[in-house]
Parts: sequence; structure tokens; C-alpha cells
Amino acid sequence: MKADRLRRFIDLHAWLGMVSGLALFVAFFAGAINVFHHELHHWQESHHGHELAAGPADPDHFLQQLITLFPASADRMYFLPDEDPGAMWFQPGEDGAPGEWRTAHASNFAEDGSFTQQPGSELADFVNELHYELGIPGNGGLINIGMTLMGFVAVLYGVALFSGLIIHWPKIRKELFALKHQGNLRRYWKNLHNLIGIISFPFHLIMSVTGAAMGLFTVMAIVLGLLVFGPQLQGVIQKETDVWPPVQSQGETLAMAPMADYLAAANNELPGMDVGWVEIRGYGDAAGWMDVAGSQPGFLGHHVHVVLDNTMKPLRISAPGDRTFNFAAISPVYSLHFGDYGGVWVKLLYFAMGLLGSLLFVSGNILWCERRSDRVGPSRGSAFLLRLTLGLCFGVVSGIAFSFLVSKLLPYTPWAALVASAERQIFWWVLVVLVLWSLRASPLRFSGLWLRIMPFLYLAIPVAQVAVEGSHAWQEPDALLVNLVVVAVAACLWGVRAQFRKRLRLAEPHPLWVGKVTRDHPKHLTETELENQGAG
Repeated sequence: MKADRLRRFIDLHAWLGMVSGLALFVAFFAGAINVFHHELHHWQESHHGHELAAGPADPDHFLQQLITLFPASADRMYFLPDEDPGAMWFQPGEDGAPGEWRTAHASNFAEDGSFTQQPGSELADFVNELHYELGIPGNGGLINIGMTLMGFVAVLYGVALFSGLIIHWPKIRKELFALKHQGNLRRYWKNLHNLIGIISFPFHLIMSVTGAAMGLFTVMAIVLGLLVFGPQLQGVIQKETDVWPPVQSQGETLAMAPMADYLAAANNELPGMDVGWVEIRGYGDAAGWMDVAGSQPGFLGHHVHVVLDNTMKPLRISAPGDRTFNFAAISPVYSLHFGDYGGVWVKLLYFAMGLLGSLLFVSGNILWCERRSDRVGPSRGSAFLLRLTLGLCFGVVSGIAFSFLVSKLLPYTPWAALVASAERQIFWWVLVVLVLWSLRASPLRFSGLWLRIMPFLYLAIPVAQVAVEGSHAWQEPDALLVNLVVVAVAACLWGVRAQFRKRLRLAEPHPLWVGKVTRDHPKHLTETELENQGAG
């Protein structure tokens, strides 16, 4: 490849990496934890150490109580068959007020039928929002701002991946495992960055394609509707994405069978399916139906749907080998992005790749700042980007740790009702404080301090759960898995700290890291200059 063309690819790769790197760090670090989204939902539930485990609640009794108290839930609800059955439904507002989605569990109903609901932890949902939407509010309109932004970032991310592959392809064999210091720490960290990027390229390509597909779906639908298909596109999309048409009620009621019978009927149609939730439309209505949704192990696109009418007659079955083109295309996209198609070992692989991806984006920004400073001299732009990178990355990692601690400790205080809002607020406060701090402090001292603190923040999470919930922290499988995951995060942060200290021992800090430039600092040569010196 000609030198000028290669230089353009290098500039393209660098600028796209800078634009998308910080957003991708947030998405990858939160996404690494969000791989265990289901387990985190169980971890965040409060369990007093002295309480004995109660038997499973009656789902049918719960549904009757819920519909009696909230009649709107009978029109459409999402039912969760669990030991403590739950439901989510849209509750219309009164006197013209906007409605809202509500949730309830069987444990919210007392023996006398009274309903009490304390705001519970929403940590799993918050981590999910950080991953898909960067925690940006304003998703109630036609376009989810945060998810759409991440869709565009995923496109830039994909272009940066291919430009990076073009740059390094001619010298992959030479530099792939060239991790010796060789008297040049800058070259060591550059090669480490390249090694992580090349090894994890297939994973990053999957994340780029699936992230763009999910984030830009609404935008593409609007564009196609305006420019190509016209108003009929909305009806086509609804027809292809809905599992069954909405209920056309005739006012005729029907006695519902036990929920266990509907689940058994769905299992007869798809033996071995693992039920995740049940969408109920028109509970008690003769024209109603329910979609028993879940997964069928052994397939990449493992999502399945069995639609039954209220008399348990099968209406539609969507499963591997028997689904429309739309469902056949969408199911693998979600599976590849979530990593939920191969059990716990695939989840652990996604978790490790997510953490490595976070390191990739941080190291890319730092290397770019140092390289630019070497080329044009220390500048405010390079110093600002380095400080912003450190502040945002340390702020996100520390903020999530504080959210975990609040989620587990606050329910056992008089302020338990504030736990959902406190989880979010503590994250944003920590993030803002650390970003502002990083813009004023010496990057070297700031990094050294927080690399000492952050591993202990994550180690404190399982310790806090043991303190308030006792043996539940290791006896409940999902709680144990989440605790092992946060301990692994702590170990990785400790490893980063060890490498950071090793670099300080072996080489003098770059001028950008000490916050000032003096004549006493040695000149930091560019790679080209170093190679020319070696050739001479």
C-alpha cells in the first residue's frame, strides 16, 4: 500500500477511535456486567439473613388479585413465572395524566388482599441502560436518543475496525506477539493494544454489526417510510414484529385455565423449551391470547414463541426451522449481542471480551494523546483528552461500584424507598466529580490513587452482601455468580494497577502525565524516528 494512502487510513482509524472510544468504553464495561443481566436481577433483590425461604406463590391467585386491583393489566401484561410471580403492565393515567409502566409481584399482596409496593432496586435495568443508551434520559418518544446515538457510534466503530485491520494486516505476523519491552515501553503498549484488537476482532465485529442493527432500526424504518415505502411501512413493520394481531374483543368472557396448564400446552408444542415470560392479551376474554416466550437450547437463534388462545389452542409457533424471515433474522442478532446462546461459559467469554474491549479503548486514547504530543509537542488538546479519558473511565468504573453498594445496603436502612433513584444518582455524582477532578489534577497522581481505590470498591460489594444477607451471598447460585464476577473485575483492576506501576519503574513518565513540560524532560521520539535511529 502506498505511504500516503496508508497515512490516510491511519488518520481515519485514529479519529474514528477518538470519536467513538469514550462512548464505547461505557458500553463495553457496562455490557461486560450486563452479560449477567438475568442473574443481576436476582442479586439485587433483598434477602434478610434471618428469613426462611418461602414456598412458591400461587400464580393464578396472584393474577386474580392483580386484575381485580388494576383492571387495565388484563388488556396486556407480561407475566413472569417465578417462585415470586411478577407482572408488568401499562397503567393509564387519571384525569388526562400520562400513564406509566408498572410492576408487581405476588409478595406485594398481603393475606388480606391489601397491596403494598416499596420501590425496589433497579440496578440491573440501570446497567442495561448504561450499555445500550449511555444512561441518556428521554426514551419516551418515537426515537430513543441514547440507543440511536450508540447505533451511529457502532457504525463508526465498524469503520475503525476495518481501517485498523488494513493498517496492521501487512505486519500482523511480525508484531502479533512482539510484547518485549526492547528498551521502548511505548512500543510495548502499542503492540499490546494491537494484540488485543487483532485477537478479539471477530467479537468486536459482532458487537459493531449487532449494535448498529439494534440502535438504528427505528431510524432506518423512518427513513424507508419517508423515502421509499410510504405510510404503509408502519403496518408492515407491526405485522412482522408482532407475534399475533391485537385482540378484537367482542365482550364475551371466558373462564381461564390455571397458568400451569398453559405452560404445559406450550411445552407440548415445543418440548424442552425454557419459558422466560408470558405476554397475556385479553385475560378472561374469549378473543384473548397469550404468547409463551422463551428459548430452545442448542440453537444460535434460540428464541421461541408459542401463541395460544385462551382455550389453549395453538395459534402460532415460532421456533428454529419454523419461523418467518423477520424472526429468523432478528433472533441471531439479539443472541450474538447478548451472548445468551451457549450457557454460562459463553457468558464468561463475553464478559472477558468486554473487559478487554474496555482496555482497548482506553489504551487507544492514551496512545493517541502521547503520539500526537510527540509529533506536534505537548498541547492543551492532547492534555485535555488524556485527562478526560482518565476521568470518564475511572468515573464509570467507580460509579458502577458505588451503585452496586447502594443497591445492596440502602434497602436495610430507613431510606429503602429511595434505592432506585439513589443507584442512578450516586453513579452520576461520582462520574461528574471524578471528571472534574481529573481535569485539574496531575494525571499521574490521579491514576495512581484511583487504581489503588477501585479494586477495593469491587471487593467491598460481596463483603457488603455477606454483612447484610449472610449465607445467601454464596448459597443462591445467581448471587454467587454475580459476586464472583465483581471479584474478577477487582482482580483485573489490580492487574492494570500492577502494569501501571511497572511502567513507572521502567521508564520516566511522558510529559503529559506529570501535567507540565520542562527542558529536563527527555525528548520522546516517534516510532519513525526510533526506527531510523536503529537503522543508522
